[in-house]
Amino acid sequence: MKRERGYKSFIAVNLLPTLILYAVFYIYPFLKTFYVSLFSWRGLSKNMKFIGFANFAKLFKDPIIWKATKNNLFFLFWGTIVIFLFSLFFSTVMARKKFKEMGFYRIVFFFPNMLSIIVVGLIWKFIYNPSFGILNTVMEFLGLGKYIKVWLGDPSTVMGALVVPQAWMYIGFYMLLFFAAMQNIPEELYESAKLDGAGEIRQLFSITIPLIWETMRTAFVFFVINAFSKTFNLVFVVTRGGPSRSSELLTTYLYQNAFQFSDFGYATAIGVYLFVILFVISFIVLKFTKAETYEY
Repeated sequence: MKRERGYKSFIAVNLLPTLILYAVFYIYPFLKTFYVSLFSWRGLSKNMKFIGFANFAKLFKDPIIWKATKNNLFFLFWGTIVIFLFSLFFSTVMARKKFKEMGFYRIVFFFPNMLSIIVVGLIWKFIYNPSFGILNTVMEFLGLGKYIKVWLGDPSTVMGALVVPQAWMYIGFYMLLFFAAMQNIPEELYESAKLDGAGEIRQLFSITIPLIWETMRTAFVFFVINAFSKTFNLVFVVTRGGPSRSSELLTTYLYQNAFQFSDFGYATAIGVYLFVILFVISFIVLKFTKAETYEY
């Protein structure tokens, strides 16, 4: 009994520093944010007027919030399809074909992820430039002039145009993540599948995906966070939420309310709303995508 009690005390003592750090850097900031969201506050003033849940009532009636939420979900939906499909395809090809130049290709694919997202935004802003951008120049050269658009200035194309640099930046990261997981799959499983007449696609869905599923789940939760929080820099550099708020995100709208309108109470309410969305989506993903664990 004493030994068991001592063992539990030892675990508690070792966990305590981690729990304290978690409370200081995660729990306290969230509680503080929620507290501030209950006030009308200009940010630099000490005067904070308690208004209860008025900021949240304003939030749910704000059409810009719903537009921004829709745009964030657009990033999440199309980003998931494009990034995960291409990442899975390239990682599967590299893992199964064993190229001699594999190291070179990994560097090429991962290189965009090494760039600052500010740099990525500026690169693609130049590519999309309607006057001298590479995209329209190439399209004109290929005789596709009738399809040329002001990609970042047209509300119907701006969100799709922003998904492309997002995908260009992150495909290499997720490709390496999936590739590393595939390296742990025994080659014997694929050899047995070939003997049973399974083709490449059947092997992908029957062997590869089930055995790297936990990695894919974790990667998707990470991408959810990216789609709702880390797309801010890209959009802020390239469009600043325009044209006419067509590419407005929750984070860009939060920034405007905090630092342009000095409405920190409303900005923190948006932050709480954003946290709740991230928590709910992450919970749903982890809850309903849990699959059987395979041992090999």
